[in-house]
Amino acid sequence: MGGSEVGMTPKKTATLLTAEQRLALDAHDRSVSLAAGAGCGKTFVLTERFLSYLEPSVLGPVAELTELVAITFTDAAAREMRERIRNRCHQRLQEASSEGEKQSWQQLIPAMDEARISTIHSFCATLLRRYAAEAAVDPHFELLSGPAAELLRIQTLDNRLRQLLIANHEPLIELATRFGLQNLRDIIADLLSKNTSRALELWGTATSSELVAVWRQHHAEHFVPAAVQHFLAEEPVSKLRELCQTSAVSKETLQDRFQEILSLLGKLKQEPDSVVELLGQLHDMARVQGVCQKVDWSSEEEFNHYRDACNEVRKLTKKSPLQRLLDDAALEQTAAVGLDLLHLVADVSTSYKRVKQGRSVLEFDDLLVKTYRLLTNEQFPAIQRKLNQSMRLLMVDEFQDTDPLQVAIVQALCGEQWAEQGLFVVGDFKQSIYRFRGAEPEVSDALRAHLPAASRLSLTTNFRSQPAILDFVNALFCEAFEQTYEPLVAHRSQQAPLPAVEFLWSCDQQDVGNGVQPAEFQQHALHRSPAQRERTQEARFIARRLSQLLDEAEPIVVDPQSRLLRPLQLGDIAILLRSLSDVNIYEEALREYGLDYYLTGGRAFYAQQEIHDVLHLLRAVASLSDDLSLAGALRSPLFSLEDETLFWLVEAHGSLGSGLFAAALPPQLSDAECAKVRRAASTLQGLRAIKDCKLVAELLRMAIAQTGYDAILLAEFMGQRKLANVHKLLEQARSHDRSNPGDLDGFITQLSEFVVRTPKEPLAASRAECDAIRIMTIHNSKGLEFGLVVVPDLGRKSPHASSRPVFDEKLGPLVSPETASQHENCCAGWNMHQFAEQQHEMAERNRLLYVACTRAADRLILSSSFKNLEKDLENPSSAWLKFLAKRFCLQSGQCIVDLPTNYCSPQVLVTTDLPPTERKPMSKSRGVDLIELVEKTNELVQRDKGTVPGTVEPVPVDVGDRKRFSFSQLTGQLIEAIDSDAQFSGLASQRSNRAWESMESGEPVGLDSKDLGTLVHAVLERVEVGNPSEVQELCDFLSPLYFEEDWQQAATLAGEMIGRFLVTDRAQEIAHAKTLCREVEFLLPWSLQEESWTGCYFHGFIDCLYQDAVGDWHLLDYKSNRVSAEGVPQQANHYAMQMFVYSLACQQALGVLPVENTLLFLRPTTEFGFTWQDSERSAMAKRIDQAIRSQSSMQNPPVYS
Repeated sequence: MGGSEVGMTPKKTATLLTAEQRLALDAHDRSVSLAAGAGCGKTFVLTERFLSYLEPSVLGPVAELTELVAITFTDAAAREMRERIRNRCHQRLQEASSEGEKQSWQQLIPAMDEARISTIHSFCATLLRRYAAEAAVDPHFELLSGPAAELLRIQTLDNRLRQLLIANHEPLIELATRFGLQNLRDIIADLLSKNTSRALELWGTATSSELVAVWRQHHAEHFVPAAVQHFLAEEPVSKLRELCQTSAVSKETLQDRFQEILSLLGKLKQEPDSVVELLGQLHDMARVQGVCQKVDWSSEEEFNHYRDACNEVRKLTKKSPLQRLLDDAALEQTAAVGLDLLHLVADVSTSYKRVKQGRSVLEFDDLLVKTYRLLTNEQFPAIQRKLNQSMRLLMVDEFQDTDPLQVAIVQALCGEQWAEQGLFVVGDFKQSIYRFRGAEPEVSDALRAHLPAASRLSLTTNFRSQPAILDFVNALFCEAFEQTYEPLVAHRSQQAPLPAVEFLWSCDQQDVGNGVQPAEFQQHALHRSPAQRERTQEARFIARRLSQLLDEAEPIVVDPQSRLLRPLQLGDIAILLRSLSDVNIYEEALREYGLDYYLTGGRAFYAQQEIHDVLHLLRAVASLSDDLSLAGALRSPLFSLEDETLFWLVEAHGSLGSGLFAAALPPQLSDAECAKVRRAASTLQGLRAIKDCKLVAELLRMAIAQTGYDAILLAEFMGQRKLANVHKLLEQARSHDRSNPGDLDGFITQLSEFVVRTPKEPLAASRAECDAIRIMTIHNSKGLEFGLVVVPDLGRKSPHASSRPVFDEKLGPLVSPETASQHENCCAGWNMHQFAEQQHEMAERNRLLYVACTRAADRLILSSSFKNLEKDLENPSSAWLKFLAKRFCLQSGQCIVDLPTNYCSPQVLVTTDLPPTERKPMSKSRGVDLIELVEKTNELVQRDKGTVPGTVEPVPVDVGDRKRFSFSQLTGQLIEAIDSDAQFSGLASQRSNRAWESMESGEPVGLDSKDLGTLVHAVLERVEVGNPSEVQELCDFLSPLYFEEDWQQAATLAGEMIGRFLVTDRAQEIAHAKTLCREVEFLLPWSLQEESWTGCYFHGFIDCLYQDAVGDWHLLDYKSNRVSAEGVPQQANHYAMQMFVYSLACQQALGVLPVENTLLFLRPTTEFGFTWQDSERSAMAKRIDQAIRSQSSMQNPPVYS
């Protein structure tokens, strides 16, 4: 990358910087890796670093704006950085001391819209479009969203598996026999969703023997040393070693045994080939029975510690992965199954790539892979050199969350000199928590280690949290990571009362609710597992503790604006969860105590009950035999049938579908239930009747309207959010309709997959988030801060490792030997991979807790529930509680380790008693009684009609302020002008050689011509011009959208018109066009002649715009109104102005005027072309000016209500 100018930080900015920040900003002469601790102002540093290259107060600009590139982790972060930079530009403008400096900032502010600040995926997409030919992509490719890509993968997978099964593909049949067909499908779908292209390339031609040889080598060189190190680091082993070294015993043989145990522990490292034998000897040596008694020890307590340590070590030796054997036959069989699976995935992947290429679509991983190939392919040195020279600085935020491919792209962009200059990366290994997305902090650490010491800088001054919070964080995590820990230093003094950290421990045996819980809560708890009951108790502890802090109104948080202490508010609180799988338990507790909350982010959207309700309804509409989904819909708020009603319907008629639509209902049903059954049956029958002729979004909208589901949701707790979620689902249906109109089955398939797989999709926003407690995952809290943070569920056990196959670049395709060879004690590549994954996950769990704790500004509560409080606090079972117990006494909160010099020992409050609160638990309710509410409203209306509030009266529109015009708004005045002015009479010229005079016979009476025209345009937008056979089918499908009655007649007439056009020469030209655009929306700025006018623009749609083989553009506008052959010229003249405006819009967008501006009448099928001289253009522009002024001076403007 070019240049190494030394920048200079402006004095006004420098006074606000810490020494660490100033060093990071002034290091313009080298590449920099900045380790930015949590809350240490990294975004501020990134902003100032960006602007430091544009600072006008230094001699000459260090860089042009286009030479600066900033890569962020999310689109939201990119927007935030751009806005921060723009705001700083405004501040610098106000601070500027010279006219030249002011002018520089004034020029920079509007240019910020073009700044190269984006995610790495957006950056790669821009690069690929620019060099589309070299990258072998369509420059107009569409980027698939995550859900759309997943649906396309699943559809391709199902199609390909079906083809292979029909062809009796033997490897597929064998794999399906081994895994089960449905499970195999899920495995392949999971592998396809990950970026496995590199693994497919590396191992596609490998044999099973070659794969086994790689496993054996990895076992000896990496697995055994790592597993031995892990075994020796286990707490029971460390405890046993310590006791053997320090215990004073009287029995000489016991002293000898201690030495033998210590010798065995030493040999495990020194003799890796004998680890199985050594573990067996250790298992035999680590025992008490027959070896020693209590009297041999100086104290009973020490004897008990030794006995317990021996027992735990014996367990560890038995379950150690080192005990697994390298069985040749099992390894060969496992490798063969893995390679068969890899070849099958490669086959499906090829089909998927072919489908994407045919549709000109890419997904996010494709962007990275193709960009990397472009940047490293030896065929394109000129492009690589040009890109390298075009960037003076490449900034990367959240660098710890990058993967190897992204790091390689960053290095390639910077060129061979990336370590010397031009690179500025910001990250913090302690906050790397995205391994599930492929992030590997080891890669970013390796890049940092490669830089010289002067380039490895840090930020440790924390601007977020009070000192008491940071003291706890430093004490807890100072020895938690392999990398050197740099303690966080508070920028502000302690304001809130101490202690600011609290352990909130609840016990499953304690009573909650000031005595007695509501009966329905007790009943609900009976159906939960023991772990869920403990979690329920903990959630109520949290709700009561928060209620207590809120009601006490003690000043415990610092206001972000005034920086003064004030009482706690709901919006200050965040509950951060590792997973949202049990979030309903915490929601119930908050509702129980009347605490408003907001659930955000994560995978919560598809887990909401309202989404399940809609899915059940759509399935019931689409299928006549899906009784399970029908039951889900009927018992939901959509129809509110009781479970007993469903039982009697099935009992009387054999199935739920038969019972629902039966003529006679069971006598056991009440009149109210019978009415609900009749209504449900009628509604479902109506929806089923129209499902094939409605778009999915329209069908769903009608279903919601007919069931009153929106009103029902609004009456429930958090009803606004639930309704917003349904509206968001409607938007997804509209998006689906745009690509697959009316494909109900496809939408159900997509939604069903998302409900099962729960892709990341945030809940719909329905309210300001500052007035409620926020519940979110720790991952979603990244980059945020809160006055009070609750980190619950510390006692949650780590999830069991998945047994699914994986593709690893180093170890190849990996399948569990238990699945592949029925060998339960074999150490195959899969087992070694799983062991490594467990170590990585253990390290990430600690980083996840670090991120959660560092979100707290003023107060931190760590919470868990226990079966037996005293016993479980002594011996915690979960990973987080064990980690916490190593540093703090869980009973007293006291720090139990010696802290490094200059560390402060934190104060921790421990709460184990039920938090007192005046709030009473509320009974569980779905919301208000809707029937009672409607009756009361009717009574009020009958008693007093009332008055219409002024705020809902029609609002008059100031037409003089109108800026946007459509041609239809001016049509009447312009046609009058054309008819009264002779100079416009020759503007159109009929294209007789393009006139096809076949007039259709009679037209059905009663069809609305406007709706007919809309239908015709809708079909022409979608129809495949070269395939007339599908026209009538498309007309039949779309016609019901525009005609409630006589839609068949309208479809027939539209089909005849369009069918005649599609066999013309013009249609053949369009079918073979180089580029075809239909229904092109435009905004055309209109500059009027009078300087006093503020300006306006035209908005419209061009029916058809296509480019022929020689590159000329042709503009077509369809007209479906009936005209006689001799009346075509006069009718065409009425559209002269419109075509003039359309041609100008094309010129603005394309840079050239169309060679043809043609009206295409469909009744009869006749063309009319327009050409204009300069004088005619000037006259038309003047007429349009006059029409706009006339509209803006109307005496009686329209009123919109």
